[in-house]
Amino acid sequence: MDPMKVAMAAVALLGVVPVALQYRDRAKWFALGYALLVVAALSTNLENVLLGDLLNLAEHGVGLMGAGIAFFAAAYIHRQRLTGGGGIDDG
Repeated sequence: MDPMKVAMAAVALLGVVPVALQYRDRAKWFALGYALLVVAALSTNLENVLLGDLLNLAEHGVGLMGAGIAFFAAAYIHRQRLTGGGGIDDG
């Protein structure tokens, strides 16, 4: 196993603690995005040990892509709350 990948997984798992402690309903999409990054970090370590193709799909297809979608949704919802739900100004 690559020591950098192991360190990344350890840091990701330790990061779950403050995310869980600071969880608010308004931030559920950010928490989901972080959880999916943890899935990606763990999958990248485990894919070398067992179920390589399946865990590679979990890392990229579920973890990384899912985190990107969740963070996009979080940013969009946060913007909607800040602007009062308005759209983009025309001028």
